[in-house]
Amino acid sequence: MIRYGDNRCAVTLKYFDIGEDLLVIITGGKEHIGAISLMDNGLYSSVVKSGHKDEMISKFVIKTISSVINKDIAVTCGIHIDNATKDEIETIFKNTEKCIEKFISIYRR
Repeated sequence: MIRYGDNRCAVTLKYFDIGEDLLVIITGGKEHIGAISLMDNGLYSSVVKSGHKDEMISKFVIKTISSVINKDIAVTCGIHIDNATKDEIETIFKNTEKCIEKFISIYRR
């Protein structure tokens, strides 16, 4: 498990190898499943729960990871913070980036 950030803006990344594939779970705030993104042989697809914006992060995560790790990848994302400010949303994205950087450095060893 990789965690970056404090308090409301903390982001957690968990990952699991499933056969030859990779599952990445991104959560923060009130954990849930808001979006699921899949990279299958270089083709991207996504499913989003009604009213959720988590695909912005799941898409960013999957495209970043798949650019350096050659596997089929699924990303689930669920980050919910009540009344998040613009600054908090930007911090969440930055914390997500830090989690991805750490993940890639660990996973590529």
